[in-house]
Amino acid sequence: MLKRERNLRLHIMVTHEELAVIRERMAEVNSQNQSAFIRKMMIDGYAVNVDLAPVKELLSLQRRSVNNLSQIAKYAKAHNAYHSEIAELQKGYNELWKQYSKLLGHLAKLVAL
Repeated sequence: MLKRERNLRLHIMVTHEELAVIRERMAEVNSQNQSAFIRKMMIDGYAVNVDLAPVKELLSLQRRSVNNLSQIAKYAKAHNAYHSEIAELQKGYNELWKQYSKLLGHLAKLVAL
């Protein structure tokens, strides 16, 4: 156990009823890892279940938008049309991706068990 990050063992005893309550709470926050759940509860006092489906959908829409922009940029480059506008759009999308990365980083910290 030398290579493990968490190499100290903590042993607790619970009743059947207490174990049932622990498992109910795990189900409420959709946690599959009992050790991570109990560790989170003991350290922070709470566990959060965050539905990330809307974020995933937003990210998917953003990826599709960037793909569309790339196709427009290729067309514009091939036909020498509106280079400055395409460059400005690309710059805007790059800034948007930076903001998404920050948001996802904050969400990852929030939901980490």
